[in-house]
Amino acid sequence: MSTQRTRPLGRRLAAASVATTAVALLAAAPSASAAPNPTGPVKGLAGKCIDVASGNSANGTPIQLYDCNSSAAQQINLNADGTLRVLGKCLDVTQSGTANGTTIQLWDCNGTGAQQWIHTPGQDFVNPQSNKCLDVANNNSANGTRLHIWDCVGVSSQKWTPPAHPRTYRRTVVYYQTQYNGGTYVSPLGLTNNNTRVTDVIVAAIHLNSPTQVHLNDHPPSDARFQQMWRDLAAMQAKGVRVLGMVGGAAQGSFQRLDTDFNTYYPILKNIITTYKLDGVDLDVEEYMSLAGIERVIRALRADFGPNFVITLAPVATALYGGGNLSGFNYEQLYRDVGSQISWFNGQFYNGWGYMGTPANYQSIINRGLIPAQKVVAGMLSNPGNGGSGYIDIPTAKSTVSGLVGTHQSFGGAASWEYFNSLPGNTGAPWQWAAELSSAMGR
Repeated sequence: MSTQRTRPLGRRLAAASVATTAVALLAAAPSASAAPNPTGPVKGLAGKCIDVASGNSANGTPIQLYDCNSSAAQQINLNADGTLRVLGKCLDVTQSGTANGTTIQLWDCNGTGAQQWIHTPGQDFVNPQSNKCLDVANNNSANGTRLHIWDCVGVSSQKWTPPAHPRTYRRTVVYYQTQYNGGTYVSPLGLTNNNTRVTDVIVAAIHLNSPTQVHLNDHPPSDARFQQMWRDLAAMQAKGVRVLGMVGGAAQGSFQRLDTDFNTYYPILKNIITTYKLDGVDLDVEEYMSLAGIERVIRALRADFGPNFVITLAPVATALYGGGNLSGFNYEQLYRDVGSQISWFNGQFYNGWGYMGTPANYQSIINRGLIPAQKVVAGMLSNPGNGGSGYIDIPTAKSTVSGLVGTHQSFGGAASWEYFNSLPGNTGAPWQWAAELSSAMGR
């Protein structure tokens, strides 16, 4: 029977139930949000890359052409808001100039027209404010040649190939379970309206209660109370944010049913994914499940939804470095068997199961030499009231995360439990946690 949801304490406690010509092309140009915040090297003249000179993140640092080298200075984020971001800042037309030859610099992201870029079908990056193209000065392919704007004329110095796929690391993940706070709807749109660079929103928690009863927390996902939520999440997907559904959590039963009666319950899960157009699922197994059972679920999801579908798991962090575990199966053996089919792990580094006040516990996972950093997302409490222990304040969290990025260029990312009261903004501006951690990761 459905019960009123209570606030998580020791664990994730869910309900027991569950140019004129160039400008003319812009309307037809594919948006940067066609994939979730694609990030990586942008290649141009002579196969060289857009680069921040000397990897310097200071305002005014020149943007140049340079040999591609996979450094952070060349990880260009095609953000859904039309900006090109790198090292936590934006590619900017100096002093908002519109004349041919105005140079490109790195600058704090400020929402001005000097920082807007649209990638056209002709492979140009057009700045709509000036109606000019991103161009390599004098068609010179030497390392260190400055980038500037110039009339769009279709030459090779104006052709750019952006990353083909979204970056598979440094994710900003937000769990979203409290859809109503004191009877007031909590919209997730603040995450996209405020340019937080969020990559993934995980809606919690789905419970497979019986062959005829599925709940999202205390109500069926089709309940009228969720209609606005599904519309808001679809709007976020249109801006390039992936939306996942979290299955399970502290309310037990869903995975026991998938384990022992797969043929009944897996089609129900599959129908939820299809009906609500989810981009993935987060399997939060906090009850006994057999290794064979969880592998069967993962293999079926991958077979049914294809290579781009996101499949994550949410183990307590200790389970990834040889310590305590809540799931019944061994995560390292799971990774050996089906690791290629798992997108990443949202490790729970709190409530005594791990700690993000220092890099030590995260590093313990990587030191085992099995699960790579790009597949380990560090989950943290976003408010001390959302768990029993282990809350890390924003300055400390940012320090730990930025240090891990420095150690591991492919650092998997950071996740918050949960959205509605995330600090430092609390209920008035819960999106700020995501913005702060994105900045700490250089996104």
